Amino acid sequence: MNISYRAGRKEDCPTVAEFVYIASDGVVEFLFRDLIQGHSPQQIVAHNIDKDTGHYTYKNTIVAEHGRNVVGVSFFYPSRFHVISDEMRQFFPEDRLEHLKHVLSVRVENSLYLDTLCVDEKFRGNGVGGKLLSLTKKKAADEGFNALSLVALADNTNAHRLYYRCGFEIISHIEMEAHELIPHEGGAYLMGCNLK
Repeated sequence: MNISYRAGRKEDCPTVAEFVYIASDGVVEFLFRDLIQGHSPQQIVAHNIDKDTGHYTYKNTIVAEHGRNVVGVSFFYPSRFHVISDEMRQFFPEDRLEHLKHVLSVRVENSLYLDTLCVDEKFRGNGVGGKLLSLTKKKAADEGFNALSLVALADNTNAHRLYYRCGFEIISHIEMEAHELIPHEGGAYLMGCNLK
């Protein structure tokens, strides 16, 4: 299967946002639902990453491409930005942030935080996720980070298998109550992979 990998581009934003939505398993829907009239959660995410500066930008993506179609995405930023910021407090309802406060604030210091790793269902099982992870680890190492880190839902065992194979370990358990939009049990895990 002919898959190529490249840095994300501005025109990828709608597709990257779709992968972010899928990978979140309900978290993006929970956070963004009905926040801006006439805009879906994916559209809001696409608008947020469609910028050239800051940490939450399409410039912090690597995409896997088959033909002209994006079939996988890695989206990342420095872990120091994995916090509930004042900007978030002004934008999101307080009860939504409170529900996810542990997930949105846990981090591994001096790591590159992998916000999203997602591969199109039709292309899973072909090494695309592993290659995206490998490229993201290289980027993290090249930029001087000590580790690559991420948060994975505790019941997402398929993702855990990939992360373990790629050198990740569970660092801590994160509490998160189930919600009708986030129908997962057991909370989540902070995971990390040392690069030094």
